[in-house]
Amino acid sequence: MRDLGVLLLFGFLGAWLAVRLGQSVIIGYIVIGAVLGPHALGVIADAALMRALAELGIVLLMFFLGVEFSLERLRRVRAAVLLIGVGELLANLSVGFLVGYALGWSLVERAFLAGIVAMSSSGVVAKLLIEWRRTANPEAEALMGIMIFEDFIAVLYLGVLAGLSGEGARASPAVVSLLKAVAFYALILGLGGKGLARLLTLALRVRSEELFALLWLALIALAGVGASLFGLAPAAGAFLLGMIAPARQSDLGERIYSRLESFRDVFLALFFLTFGTMLEGESLRRVLPLVLLIAPLSILTELVITSSLAFLAGFSGPVALAIGAGMIPRGEYALLYAAFGQQLGLIGSDLFQFTGWYVFAMTLLAPAFMKNARALYRILHRLMPRPVAFAGTLISVTLQPMTMWSVTANSRATSRARLGAARHLLLWGAFVSLFLGALAARSLTERMLLLAIGMMALAGLSRAIRRALEPIREHLDLSRLPTPRADPHSVIAYTAHVASSVPLAALLIAVGWNDLGPWMLLGIPLLALFHFGRAWAWYRAWSRPIPTAPESAASRE
Repeated sequence: MRDLGVLLLFGFLGAWLAVRLGQSVIIGYIVIGAVLGPHALGVIADAALMRALAELGIVLLMFFLGVEFSLERLRRVRAAVLLIGVGELLANLSVGFLVGYALGWSLVERAFLAGIVAMSSSGVVAKLLIEWRRTANPEAEALMGIMIFEDFIAVLYLGVLAGLSGEGARASPAVVSLLKAVAFYALILGLGGKGLARLLTLALRVRSEELFALLWLALIALAGVGASLFGLAPAAGAFLLGMIAPARQSDLGERIYSRLESFRDVFLALFFLTFGTMLEGESLRRVLPLVLLIAPLSILTELVITSSLAFLAGFSGPVALAIGAGMIPRGEYALLYAAFGQQLGLIGSDLFQFTGWYVFAMTLLAPAFMKNARALYRILHRLMPRPVAFAGTLISVTLQPMTMWSVTANSRATSRARLGAARHLLLWGAFVSLFLGALAARSLTERMLLLAIGMMALAGLSRAIRRALEPIREHLDLSRLPTPRADPHSVIAYTAHVASSVPLAALLIAVGWNDLGPWMLLGIPLLALFHFGRAWAWYRAWSRPIPTAPESAASRE
C-alpha cells in the first residue's frame, strides 16, 4: 500500500510538471516510474500489484475508446485499413530483420527484434487521442482499425516465435492462435448483434449509480478475460465491448463516461508509471547505440511508408501523415515479446533492456510527431519532388473507389472490382510461394526455374489486375490530378503496371539473394525511379494546352 501511495503521489507531480513543460502526461509518468523504480532509487521494490492494476488501466482505456468509436466508420475504411496494416507491418518487420542481419544475429534473435520493432502501441495512441480530443478526427478510425488488425497479427507472430524457439508445446502454434483469434472476434460481434442487446437493456435498468459502475467494471474485466482465453490481449476484448455497447443503446455512452472515467484515468496512470519502473539506467550505455539506430529507422518507416500507404489508399495528405505519425508509439506487444524471449532464454538481457528503452524513446517522441503532423505535412509537401507526388496521386485516384467504402458504397462496378481482386488472390499466393521457394533454393538451376515460372505467372497476374481495376474507371475522381486532360485508361494502366512490378521485383530479389545478398535491394529505388519517370512523362503530356482549331476565313469576316 505504501508503494502504491508513493507512486501515485509522485506520478501526480510528474504529470503536472510535464503539462507545465508542454509535454504529454505520459512522459511524466514514465520518468517518475523510472526514478522511483527498483533500478534507480528503489522506492518501489515490488511492482507486482501495480502491474496488475496497470493492465486494468489499459483495458479501461481501450473500452472507452471503443465507446467513442463507430463500427460503421470502421466498415467504411476496412479495405484501406487492410492495405495500410499489411504494408506497415511488412515494412517494420523488414527493418528488424535487416538490422539483425547486419549485426550478424541468429535467426531467432532477428525474429524477436523484428516483432519488437513492428508492433505499435494501441494504449499510447488511444491515450493521446483522448487527451487531445481527437477521437472524431478522420485518422482516429483508421488508426484504431489498424490496431485491431495488428492484434490478429501479433497473436499469430507470437505463435511463430514459439515455433522458431522449439517451444511449441508451451505456446499455441501459429495456425491455432489465428483460428482462436478469429473465433473470438466472430463470437463478440455475433453477440453484439443478438444477445448483447438484451444484456445492455438490463444494464440500463440498474438505477443505483454504484451498482451500475460495479456491473460495467465486471463486464469490462470479463471481456478482457475472454480475450485472454482466446490468446488475444485483454484490451482487444474491452475495445470490442465498448464499440458495440453504445451502438445498441444510445443513452449508455454518456452514463458510462460519467461513472467510469475517473477509474480509467487512475489505472491508466499506473500503467505508465509501472512501465517506467522496468527501465534500468545502467543498461542504457550498452543499448544506446542500437536505440539510436533503430528508433530513427522506425520513425522514418512510419512517416514515409505508412503515410504513403494511407495516401495511396485514398486519405488526404494531412490525414495520411497523421496516420503515419500515430503509428510511431511502441508498447505492450514489444514488452510481451521481450519478456517471452527472456523467459525462455532465447534473448539476452541487453535485448530485453533495449526493448524498454526503445519503447521509452518512441513513446517520448510520438506526441511531438502526432501533435505537429499537419505542420510537418506542409513542410514535406513543399519538399516533395513533383514526379513523386504525381505518381502517388495517380495510384491514390485509382485505389480510392476500392478502399474507401463511402466513396462508392452502392456501386455495382466497385463490387465487381473487389470480387475480381478476390478471385485472383490465388495468383498472389502463388507469387508468395515462389518468393519463399527462391529464397530457400540453393542451386542456380532451381532458382532460374522458379524465375521462369514466376514470369509466366506474372503475365496472368498483370491481366488479372487490369481486369480488376477496369470496372472502376467511371468512378475515378480525376479532379484530384493537377492536369486538365487526364486519361482514365492511362491512370488505371499506370496503377496496374506498378502493382504488377512489385511481385516481379520481390521475385528477382529472392532469386539473386543467395549470390548478391543485400545488394539486390538496390533494385527497389531503381524500380521506383522508373515509375516516377513514367508518371512525369504523362504529367507533361497531359499538362500541355489543348490545341485550338484555327479560325476560318468566314469567321474572321
